[in-house]
Amino acid sequence: MKSTFACIFYMLLASFCYAQNVSGLIAQAERNLEKNHWEQATDNFKKIIENYEDDMTYHQRAKVYNHLGYLHYSLLDPFEAERYLNLSILYHEEAGIPNQRDYAKALLNMGVLYLDQVEFDLARQYIQKSLDILNQIPGDRSQYWIARSKLGFVYEEAGSYTLALSIYDESYNQLVASGNDLSPDFAEICMHKGRILIFTGDPEEGEKFISLSTTIYESLGPNYAVQRAESMEHLAIFYERMGRFDEAEETLLTVLKLKRTIPDEADILIIETLNDLGILYHQLGQFAKAKEMFNEVVEECEENVGTDHPFYATAKNNLGALAIAEGNFVDARDMFNAALATYKTRFGDSHPYYANALNNLARVERKLGNTYLAEKYYREVLQIDERIYGKDHPDYATTLINLGILCSANNREDEAAKYYEEAVKIRAKVLGVKHPAYGSALEYMGMHALAVGDYVNAEKNFRESIEIQIDRIHTLFPIMSEADRQSFYDGITTSIDRYNFIAISLLDQKPELIKNIYDFHVKTKSILFSTSDKVLEKVQDSEDYELKEMFRQWQSDKRLLASYFQMGIHELEELNINLRYEEERIERLEDNLISRIDNFEGSLQRFRENWKSVHEKVRPDEAIVELIKIREFESIGESQSTLFSFTNFTKYLAVIFLPNKSEPAYEIIGEKSRTDSQYLADYISYLDGGDGKQAFDLLWEPIHQWVKELDYVRLGSDGIYQGINPNVFKTSGKNYVIDEYFVTNLSSPHDLFRANASTYSPRAYIFSNPEYAGSESGDPADIGKLERPSAIGEGSFSSTEWSVRSYNGSDANELRVRSAFNPTVLHFDTYGFLDDQFKYIRARSPLTSHVFQSGIYLTGASESYSRYLEGIRTISENDGILSTHEIMNLDLTKTSLVVVANIVEQPNAETADAFFGLQRAFMVAGARNAMVRVLKSDQDISKELLTLFYKKYNETKKVGSSLKQTQLEIRAKYPDPRVWGGYMITGVD
Repeated sequence: MKSTFACIFYMLLASFCYAQNVSGLIAQAERNLEKNHWEQATDNFKKIIENYEDDMTYHQRAKVYNHLGYLHYSLLDPFEAERYLNLSILYHEEAGIPNQRDYAKALLNMGVLYLDQVEFDLARQYIQKSLDILNQIPGDRSQYWIARSKLGFVYEEAGSYTLALSIYDESYNQLVASGNDLSPDFAEICMHKGRILIFTGDPEEGEKFISLSTTIYESLGPNYAVQRAESMEHLAIFYERMGRFDEAEETLLTVLKLKRTIPDEADILIIETLNDLGILYHQLGQFAKAKEMFNEVVEECEENVGTDHPFYATAKNNLGALAIAEGNFVDARDMFNAALATYKTRFGDSHPYYANALNNLARVERKLGNTYLAEKYYREVLQIDERIYGKDHPDYATTLINLGILCSANNREDEAAKYYEEAVKIRAKVLGVKHPAYGSALEYMGMHALAVGDYVNAEKNFRESIEIQIDRIHTLFPIMSEADRQSFYDGITTSIDRYNFIAISLLDQKPELIKNIYDFHVKTKSILFSTSDKVLEKVQDSEDYELKEMFRQWQSDKRLLASYFQMGIHELEELNINLRYEEERIERLEDNLISRIDNFEGSLQRFRENWKSVHEKVRPDEAIVELIKIREFESIGESQSTLFSFTNFTKYLAVIFLPNKSEPAYEIIGEKSRTDSQYLADYISYLDGGDGKQAFDLLWEPIHQWVKELDYVRLGSDGIYQGINPNVFKTSGKNYVIDEYFVTNLSSPHDLFRANASTYSPRAYIFSNPEYAGSESGDPADIGKLERPSAIGEGSFSSTEWSVRSYNGSDANELRVRSAFNPTVLHFDTYGFLDDQFKYIRARSPLTSHVFQSGIYLTGASESYSRYLEGIRTISENDGILSTHEIMNLDLTKTSLVVVANIVEQPNAETADAFFGLQRAFMVAGARNAMVRVLKSDQDISKELLTLFYKKYNETKKVGSSLKQTQLEIRAKYPDPRVWGGYMITGVD
C-alpha cells in the first residue's frame, strides 16, 4: 500500500515538476522575445512544441503558437505566421477561452498579419473581434486602446488618413490619461501619428511625434534598441521626403551602425536599412551608390535569409528600376523576373507585391518590343486586381489604362479606346470628376483622340484634365512638401506642354483657345516659387498669440481639406463632408490671415492673373507680351505606333495685350524642325558681329510689328528668351529696339498686381570681391579664376541721402546678406551662377527644376564645394552659395532694386531657365526690380555703366528710365551691344 502511494506521489511530483519545467521554458523564451532576440526566441518556442506539446495545456499551446506567429510575422514569413496564429486561435477556442486577453492578442496579431497582406476586410474583421473581446474585460483599458490603434493601421494603409489620424489621436489621449505614455505601444502610436501628419501636410508636427517615439524607445533601454532604430529610420524617411537629404543620409547611416551593434540582431533589419539607403541614393541620382546598397542587400539575403525573402525581391525590383533609369532594359527584365519568382514563392500569385512586379515586367517587355508578353502580363495583373479589389477600384482602372497604352503602341486604337473609356467611368464613379486620378484618365482619352487625328476632342480632354489639376494648386500647394510640389509641377507642366501643341494647331478655327493657353501658362509658370518658409518664420517669431492660433487652425484645416480631396465619393458621403462648404470656410480664414501677415498671400497660390485681369493692366503707352514655349509633340517609334512624345524642336507663341484692344493678339514665332540651341545661335552670331537682320526677323520682328508705335513693352519670357535682351536687336540701319521702345521683363504677371511698398530712409548694401576659398582649401569650380569684378564704391550713392554699408572680402558673406535690414538697394559685385556645380544644390533640395539651379557666389563658395566633394557637411546658411531657393526666402519687401553685376556665363539653351529663376527669386522675396547681367563684357566698362546708372537713379528714383538713358549714353561711346546692352530690368518700375 505504501509503495503504491509512493508511486502515485512520485508520479504526481514528476508531473508537477514537468509542468513547472515547461512553464519555465516558455518564460525563458518570452524573455528572449522581450529582448527582441527573434531568431533565438523562435528556436526556443519550436523546441518547446517539438519536445513537450503532448503534455502542454491548450492554453499553453495557444500562447506558444501566438508567439511563433508573431515572430514569423516579424521575420517576414507570412505563411508560417498565418499557420501558427490559426493554431493559436483554434486552441484558445478549443479550451473554452479561459484567458480572454491572450485570445484577443492572437486575434489582433492575425489582423495585423492580414493588414500586411493587403487583406483589408479580413484585417478589419480580426481586429474588430479582438476589440469586442477587450471591450468586455473590466479593469485596465490600455490594451483596448492599443488594439484600437491597430484599426488605425488598417485605415492608414487603405489611404483613409483622416480616419486613421482620428483613431491615433483617440488612442494617444487615452493612453496619456491612463499613464501609459512611456510604453512601446504608445511609442508605436506616436510613430504612426507622425507619419500621417507628414503625409497630410504637417511635417513639423509629424517630425515631433516621430522624434518622441524615438525618445521613448531610447528611454526603455537596450531591449528596445530595434524599435528605436526603426523609429529613427522613419525619421530619416521623413527627412528624405522633406528634401533634407544630408540629414536623411546621416540618420540612415547611424541606424545602420546601431543595428549592427545590437546583440543577436536579425539580418533582415540591417537589410531593411541598406534598402532605404539605396532608395535615397537613387532619388539623388547617385546610381553607383544606390546599386552598391541594393547589391549588398542581395548578397545579405543570399548568405543569411535566402532568396525567397521579400527583401531579396525588393532589392531586385529596385535594381530593375535603376537599370531602367540607365536605359538597360535587358538587365531590368532579369531583375524583375527574379523579384517575381520570389514574390510568387513567398506570397502566391494573387498578391499585390506579385502584381506590382508583374506590372514592372510588362512595362519592360513593352519597351523591348515584346508586345505579346507585355499584354499577357498586363492581363494577368488585371485578373489579380479584380480578385483583390473588384472591378470598381482605381487599381483596376490603372491596369486598364496600361493595356490601352499597349494597344495604342501597336495601332489598335479601337481596343485602346475601350480600355480608356472603362477606366474613365470607373474613376468617375469611385473617385469623382474632380479627383486627379480622373483627370489623368482624361489625359489618356486625349492621347487616344490625338492618335486618331481628332484634335478637337483631344483639346477638350486635355483642357478638362488641366483644369482639375489647377483647381488643386490653391488647395494643396501651401501644405505640400517641396518634393511633392516638384512632382506636381513636373506633371502639370508636361500636361500643359501637350495641350499647347494641340491648341495652337486649332487657333485658326478656334482663336479663343489663345485665352486658355495663356491662363494655363501664367497660373503655373512660377508655382514652385513660394514664400511659405518666410511666412512660417514670421508667425513663429510673432508675439501675437491670437495670430499664432489662427495660423495653426488654418494649417490644420488645410491639411484636412487636402485629405478630403484624396477620398472617393462614397467615403465623403459616409463622413458627411461638403467640399464646397469646407473650401469657402477656409478661404474666409485665409482672407483674415492675408490682412495680418506680410507675404501670406504669396504662399497661397491664389490666382488673380488671367487674360482679362492682365489686359486691364495695360497702360496707354505700353504693351504686355507673354512668350510661351511650344514643344513639338509627335508620333514616335515604328510606323504602326500611335504613341506620342516630345521632340527637341520648338516654336514660341507670343500673346500680345495692346491698349484699346478688347482681345489679345498672337503670333507664332519660329521655324519647323528648329531647336532652342539653333535659335540662340542666330542671336549669339549677331552679337558676335554677324547678320543682325536674320536674328531680328526670326526672333523679334513678329512682335515688333504690333508694338513699334508704343513706348514700352513688358515682356514675360520663356525658354531661350529668358536669356535674350530684345533691346539690342537692330530694327533697321543704325536703329535698335531701344531707340523705338524700351523692353523690360516681368518675372510673372503676378508682379502687375503688387501693391506699392512703403520704404524707410534709403539704405544701400554693397557686397563685393568675396574670398571664395580659404587659405588651405581648393577651388574645384575654378571660381577664383573668374575675372575680378571692378567694384562700385560707396560714392555711387549720395552721402546726404543714403545710408550705405559696403562689405568686402571675407565680410561679403551670406550671413551679412541675410542680416541686411530693409535694403532699398542690394548690390552684388560678385558672380551669379546658372549651373549647379557637382549637384551641390540638388543634394540639399528636392526642387530639381532648372529654375532652382542658380544663385550667387559669396565668401566661402569654393571651400564649400571642396568640403562637399570630400564628404564633409557644411552649414547651408553661410556656405557662400546663396541659392535661388535661399534668395526667395529673404525679406526684401522694402527693396526697390537688386543688382547682380556679373554672371559666370551667358545664359544658353540649357541654363536660360536657371537665369529666369535667379531673377524671379528676388521678386518673390519682395524686391520690386532686379537688374541682372545677361551679356558678358569688359569689367571696367561695366563699372562705368553701373556708376552712371546709379547717378541717374539717384536723380530720378526710376529704375527703367535710368537704365535706358544709361545704355543710350554708353552706346555712344561703346557701340558693341554686349557692352551697352549687358543688363536688363526685371520688375514693375
